[in-house]
Formats: sequence, C-alpha cells, structure tokens
Amino acid sequence: MKQMLAFALPKFSLIAFIIKKPVFLVGTVPVILVAKLVVDFESVAWILFGLFLTDFITGILASWMVWRKSDHVDKWFFGKGEGFSSDKAKKMGVKALVYLGVPFLSIRLQQVLFLKNFKYARVSDAEFELATIALILFCLIELFSIFNENLPKCGFDIWQRTKKIIRVYKKVKNEIAE
Repeated sequence: MKQMLAFALPKFSLIAFIIKKPVFLVGTVPVILVAKLVVDFESVAWILFGLFLTDFITGILASWMVWRKSDHVDKWFFGKGEGFSSDKAKKMGVKALVYLGVPFLSIRLQQVLFLKNFKYARVSDAEFELATIALILFCLIELFSIFNENLPKCGFDIWQRTKKIIRVYKKVKNEIAE
C-alpha cells in the first residue's frame, strides 16, 4: 500500500529542494523576473489613434487658416477645394484604412511565416512585433504631418522656434567663452 501511495502522489521535489537549500532560490529569481518583454500593440495603436485625430484637427485648422488668408473664391469653408473639401476627407479615409489594414496584415504575415519578434538592444530591451513597427512608423508620419505641415500653417512653427533657441544658446555660449 505504501508503494502505491508513493507512486500515486506527487513528490514536489523542486519545492522540497528549494526549502532545503534556499541559496538556489537566489539564482532562480532573476530568471523568473526577466520575462519576455514585448511592446504592447494595443497601446501603440491608441497612441496612433490620438495622433491621427490630432493630425485631423490641426489639418482642418491649417486649411481654415489658408482659406481665411485667401481671396475666398468659394463662399464657404467646406467647399470645392479651397477650404476643407471632400477630396481631403477621402484622403483621410484612405489613410485610416491603410493605418488599420497594414498592421493586421503584418500580424497575419508574421503568424503565417513564423517570423520572430524583432529586438534592437540600442533602442529598447523589449521586442517589437512587425505590426508594432508599422504602427511606430505611422506615428512618426503623423508627428511629421502635425509639426512640419499643419502647425506652421496655423502660425506655430516649432522648427523655426527651436532653431532660434539654438542660435541664442550658441551666441550666449560664445559670449561666455570669450
């Protein structure tokens, strides 16, 4: 009977070993804590969504600023092309479809081809899926559109202000050095 019970019940030998020799637990804790870090696709998608909306809003403001300074061939801002037109809305729709389609196609491609996640240790300790890399590229495109195309038309040119700050900094640094 003892042999049958010894065979039927698990021994939990690893737990008994760790209780008897807790020194070996120190070596296993870092292995347990260092899990596989992967950048969260959903979080990056929400960031892209926020940037997309910001680009849309600043794009409408930029179109309105350009329309306001023009000679107003069209009577209304929402017209045939001077202000905000259906052509610009179509372009935003196509961009939204690309932003939705490419990541999901790349997720499927990564699954079908059994591609591993990408890791670039100089940038991050985490791994990136192919779809997350696509979203990050789209985020960079949106940031460029906001800060280089739309905001300068609204009267806030961050690049010119940054250059001006750098020029002043260099001038002050040279005056202090002399």
